[in-house]
Amino acid sequence: MTATERLVAQESLDRRVGRGLGWSAAGNIVIRLVNVASSILMARLIAPDQFGVFAVAFTIWMIVGTLAEFGLGADLVRAEDPVGRAPTIATLSLGMGVGFAVTMALSADLLARAFGSPDSAGVIRLLALGAVVMGLGTVPAAMMQRDYRQAGLFALNGFGAVTSTTTMVVLAASGAGAVSLAWGQLVGQSTLVLGLYLATRIVPRFGFDPEIARDSAGFCLPLALANVLSWLVLTADNLVVARVLDPERLGLYVIAFNVSSWPMSAVGQAVRSVALPAFAQLEGPRRGEALVRVVGPLLAVAGLLAVALAALAEPLVTFLYGSAWTAASAALVGLAVFGGMRVVIDVVATFLIALGATAEVLVVQVLWLLVMVPTMVVGVEWFGLAGAGWVHVVVVLAVVLPAYLVCLRRFEVDVMAFLAACVRPVVGLIPAAVACWWIGAQDASPFALLMAGGLAVTLLYAVPMAPWWIRSIRLLRATTRQPTADSLMGPDA
Repeated sequence: MTATERLVAQESLDRRVGRGLGWSAAGNIVIRLVNVASSILMARLIAPDQFGVFAVAFTIWMIVGTLAEFGLGADLVRAEDPVGRAPTIATLSLGMGVGFAVTMALSADLLARAFGSPDSAGVIRLLALGAVVMGLGTVPAAMMQRDYRQAGLFALNGFGAVTSTTTMVVLAASGAGAVSLAWGQLVGQSTLVLGLYLATRIVPRFGFDPEIARDSAGFCLPLALANVLSWLVLTADNLVVARVLDPERLGLYVIAFNVSSWPMSAVGQAVRSVALPAFAQLEGPRRGEALVRVVGPLLAVAGLLAVALAALAEPLVTFLYGSAWTAASAALVGLAVFGGMRVVIDVVATFLIALGATAEVLVVQVLWLLVMVPTMVVGVEWFGLAGAGWVHVVVVLAVVLPAYLVCLRRFEVDVMAFLAACVRPVVGLIPAAVACWWIGAQDASPFALLMAGGLAVTLLYAVPMAPWWIRSIRLLRATTRQPTADSLMGPDA
C-alpha cells in the first residue's frame, strides 16, 4: 500500500468512526429512553417482590448468556478474514448456546434456591431459551459492528425494544407477573436476531475448521471468562442483597442499578461499539494516544450524568417510579458514581481486548471479583442498600483502576497522561455536584427539583466545559486521522 493509499484509508477510518459513534450514541440514548419508559410502566404494574423474582432469573441468564457468547463476536470483529471464519464461529456459537441453555434449564431449581427465591425457577427455565437465540445472532451482529453499521443497529435495537415493551406491558396488565418480563426479553431478542440476518443478508452457514476453532479459542477463552467474571462482579451484589436482606429489597436495588447504568448505556456502550474495531485498526503508538485522548471527553459526559443521578437520586426515583420505590434511592447514590466510573473502566478493557490482551483483562476481573464479594457482604450487612452501592466505588478506586493502569503500562500507554486527562472533567464537576446536592435536599415536588438540578448541571458544568470538550474531540480525531511518520516513509512510498 502506498503512502497516499494509507492516508486515504486513515481518513476513511476517521469518517467511519465518527459516523458510527454518532449513530451509536443516538441509538443508545433512544433505546435507553424506551427502556426507562418500559421500566416505569412495569414498576407500576408489577410489585417489588415480583420484580425481585425476575431479577434473580435475569441475573442468572446474563451470566449464562455472556459465557455462551464466549467472545466469539469480538473474534470476528478483529479477524482479517471474517467471511472464511464465520461458519466455524456460527457452529461454535450455536453449540455453546444450546449447551448452556440446557444446563440453565436443568439447574433452575438449584439456582433459584441459591438466591433464596424458589419462585424464580420457572422464569429461569423460560429465559434459558435466550442463550440459543443469542448463539444464532453472533455472526450477523459482529459483521455489522465490524462495518460500523450503527444506523442499522439503531433501527434493529429500537424495533426489538418496542416489541419487548409491548409484550411485557400486555402480559403484565393481564396479571402474568414476573413471567411477562421474561417473555418480553425473549420476544425482543428474537426480533433483533431476525432483523440482523435480514439487514446483513447473511444466510446462516455452519461448518467447522479445527485450526480456526483452536485459534479462536486461544483468543476467546480468556475473554469469555473475563466477561463472565465481569457479569458476576455486576450481579454478585444481587445475590448478596437477596440473601442478606430479602427479595423485595432486591427489587428496589435492581431498579437503582438500572438507573445508575444510564451513563454506561447512553455513553459507554456507544463508544464500545466503535472503539473495538477502531483500536484494532489503528497502528503502533497511535492506539495509546487515542485512548489517552478519548478518556477526558468520555469522562466529562459520563461524570455529568453520574453526578446528576447521585445528587438527585430521591426525587428522580420518586418521580419516575412512584413513592413505593423511593427507598431505592439509598442504593442509587453510590451506584450512580460507580455508573460513571464504569464507562472509563470499560473503554480501557476494550482497548486491551483490541490488542488481544484478553488474559490481562481476565486477571483484572478475577481480582475484582475476589475483592468485591466479601466487601459487598460487609457493606450490605452494615449499611444496607446504601452500602451495596458505595462498595462498588471503593473497590474500583482501590483495586480495579490501579490494576488496569498496570496493564496499560505494559502496553506502553502513558499512564500519567491518562490520569492527567481525567483531572479537568473531575474537578469541573465539583460546583455542579455541590449545587445538585443542595437542590436535592430541598422540600419541593420531585419534578421541580429535577428541573432545578438539570439547570444547575447545565450552567455550572456543561456550558463552561463545552469549549474544552470540543478541543479534546478535535485532538482525538487528529489522532485517528493522521498516519504516522513511519508509514509515510515506507518502502513503497
